[in-house]
Amino acid sequence: MPIIADEYASQGPSFIADPRRCVVCGGTSLLKAFDSTEPAFAMLRCRDCGLGRTSPAPAPHEIARYYAESYYGKENVRFNPLFEAMTRWFQSRRAAVLHNRVARGPVLDVGCGRGFLLSYLRSLGYEPKGLEFSDTAAWHARNKLKLDVATQDFLSAPLEKESFNAVIFWHSLEHLPRPIEAMERAYELLRPGGMLAIAVPNSESLQARIFGRHWFHLDIPRHYFHFGTGSLDALLSRGRFRTVQRDHFSLEQNPYGWLQSLYNLMGFKNNFLYSLLKNSSARTIEIRGHLLQTALVLALLPPLLVLSLLMTLLEAGLRRGGTIEVYAIKE
Repeated sequence: MPIIADEYASQGPSFIADPRRCVVCGGTSLLKAFDSTEPAFAMLRCRDCGLGRTSPAPAPHEIARYYAESYYGKENVRFNPLFEAMTRWFQSRRAAVLHNRVARGPVLDVGCGRGFLLSYLRSLGYEPKGLEFSDTAAWHARNKLKLDVATQDFLSAPLEKESFNAVIFWHSLEHLPRPIEAMERAYELLRPGGMLAIAVPNSESLQARIFGRHWFHLDIPRHYFHFGTGSLDALLSRGRFRTVQRDHFSLEQNPYGWLQSLYNLMGFKNNFLYSLLKNSSARTIEIRGHLLQTALVLALLPPLLVLSLLMTLLEAGLRRGGTIEVYAIKE
């Protein structure tokens, strides 16, 4: 049974006006859900809207150490060639979805990463702009793809009001320490009728509830907040956005969420398969020192992959997918 987490809430970061209150709904019942596998951190959950929060939350000047250069890989190449190709394909499909919903013109990707999505949107006739956390994160988008990417805080970046047809938070909103202000800023930047596109891990998903602290998509402490359907709806409503589409199926994210979480729960080194799939410059685990574990992980891969795909279909049918993708309109 989770306990009332006053001692954790009181450790909230200074940029939260009242760390004992939920930033989305204002609720005062913050429960300790579990201690993170990352030492010294816990996950709190609002009993009213379900929003999760990492506690204590690293201050902005401290979070950078969790985004070391190895986090991105040399020249921003994170995965092996096969998974790099898959990443590009998924981004091209995402661009096609946006193309069907957003009129050509300026679009802003907050946390644009390597810039693949913006590059595909540019090829479709859009005017792309990106924001990133650091020059390291923006390197590929700037130097390889020649995109306009600024390394500035989203809330203070000098951007013109009502100047974008779309603002995109694709697995970046959970990395921001002030989600209410982020929604207000997005509303300010969007033209009337503009599209807000959000994807976040779903803390109310089957994956999250089954695996708890071992769930792959937690990514504590880089994720300040952990959204579910209820808390994300509350955030969008408070931000004056109208949701027009919500998806619980993601072939890119959800099967792997099951797969890696199963390995984690079985006692393998945390996120070991994820490290195996990475480019050598981005690995956090020395594979040569874990040859037996590598062999066992690969031997279990076929049956666990099938199980993960089946569970992905089940969770989507139950509307409890491992990630939520939402498209909302500024009215």
